[in-house]
Amino acid sequence: MRLGFTPQNVMVVRTRLPYPNDPKTDTYATPAQEAPFFRELLRRSRALPKVEEAALGDTASIPLDESLRDLKLISEGQFLFTVDGRNIQSDEPAVVERSSVTPEYFHLLKIPLLRGRLFDESDNDKAPQVAVINEAFARTYLPNQNSIGKRFRKARADSPWITVIGLIANARTESLAEAGVPKIYLDLYQTGGKRLAIFLRGNLDAAAIPGEVREQVQSVDPRLPVFGAQKLNETVSASLAERRFSMEIVALFALTALLLAGLGIYGVISYLVSERTHEIGIRIALGAERKSILRMILRQGLELAITGAGVGLVGALIVSHLMGRLLYGVRPTDPITFASVGLLLVGVALLACFIPALRALRVDPLVALKHE
Repeated sequence: MRLGFTPQNVMVVRTRLPYPNDPKTDTYATPAQEAPFFRELLRRSRALPKVEEAALGDTASIPLDESLRDLKLISEGQFLFTVDGRNIQSDEPAVVERSSVTPEYFHLLKIPLLRGRLFDESDNDKAPQVAVINEAFARTYLPNQNSIGKRFRKARADSPWITVIGLIANARTESLAEAGVPKIYLDLYQTGGKRLAIFLRGNLDAAAIPGEVREQVQSVDPRLPVFGAQKLNETVSASLAERRFSMEIVALFALTALLLAGLGIYGVISYLVSERTHEIGIRIALGAERKSILRMILRQGLELAITGAGVGLVGALIVSHLMGRLLYGVRPTDPITFASVGLLLVGVALLACFIPALRALRVDPLVALKHE
């Protein structure tokens, strides 16, 4: 499964700007007032030891982060919108996932640009608002047309129009189960943001980074808290926790079923072979070699086991798609898993043939002939 972004060697640290008490005098009342802080924070973040790239975004821009999933506020994380020239019906979804990020965000996470351009320094608070959208948004809301240059806006009559300037590839930033979630990205310098995520890429010292970032943030503004440092790899892993638990339960039942299947196969085949003790005695009495009899029994048992494994394989392939949404990093039709289980059951069947057959071959032919 392809994530669509690269979490390796990326750390995220959070901070939060104060909400203004007086919009006329507060330092962070508007995006224009917040922009100098963003630029200075980025400059200082890039200067940290072993940091190769840095970017900023709101907390909704942290891929697969579960900390704010239950809040789902329109102000951050979601966007209620209308598209220019198209009336969205009341029964049609008009809410998409959204994030506000700085221009460096896409390169840092290695999300590829497919068409148009990404944000740059000209996209400031004085310029018309712009957005970057993913393939899923274009396919859902701007189908069969060039999305670059199209406009949308918040579902308020006085909201400014936002122009699409870039199209990026889908990424599993909202859910590992689905890459095609419509999403828009706005420029942080144009929208501003209070809950911030500082993205750092490089060969970082995970223990030292939180303190280093705290020092740099509070050297710009001592009021600001710094918290929630995390490796993006760990965030991806944490998003799998519920699914991992479900798979552990499924695996437990599967192992139990495998054990019962093995015991059942062994019991049935060993019984069938032991019932042939009389036949084995007759063959030995007539001069058949013991090795030939053993090969015959094993061959017949192998044919039966392969037939059963083949039927089971077909059944497993039919129902495997039901497990697809629970899996990550392995396909529902993983050939190694199928081959391993099939070989295990065939091995159990051969063992079930071999042991009773070997026992019967060691019996004196006269005793075998009297076997009931």
